[in-house]
Amino acid sequence: MRIHLLFILSFFLISSCTLFQDLEINGMDGIKLGKIEGKKLTINLGVKLDNPNAYAIKIKPSEVDLFIEDDLVGKLVLSQTIKIIKKKEDTYMVPLQIELADGSLLKFFKYTFKDKVTLRIKGKIKGSICGISKKITIDEVQEIDGKLFNLESLMGK
Repeated sequence: MRIHLLFILSFFLISSCTLFQDLEINGMDGIKLGKIEGKKLTINLGVKLDNPNAYAIKIKPSEVDLFIEDDLVGKLVLSQTIKIIKKKEDTYMVPLQIELADGSLLKFFKYTFKDKVTLRIKGKIKGSICGISKKITIDEVQEIDGKLFNLESLMGK
């Protein structure tokens, strides 16, 4: 009897992973510079996320490529787990670290003079639902205000 119950429970858990809907990224709401150490920038990024699912989703530590205007800037690293609340759109302050590619820091300053800048993240992130982990391929493009790259905006003034 226990084996049948375990089989039915595991079947339900595995099949429920295929039934989830993707999170929707509905924009960015602020960026704040933490610290700069060599080629590493620490930032807090406000991201508007909508979770249409009936359960919370945890985004686990992950690493993706960061592009600005189709130039590879470096790796974007999420070093802690973020819990996305079920059936709710909310803004999450996500602590990130950018590991810059060579020459990328100077590129940031040329973007401060543009009205709009195309930001792209591409790679695989790790997520989990009810303790079951899955890697999800993402390729998200957002257009953001170029003025976010000026120092006053990054320092939170």
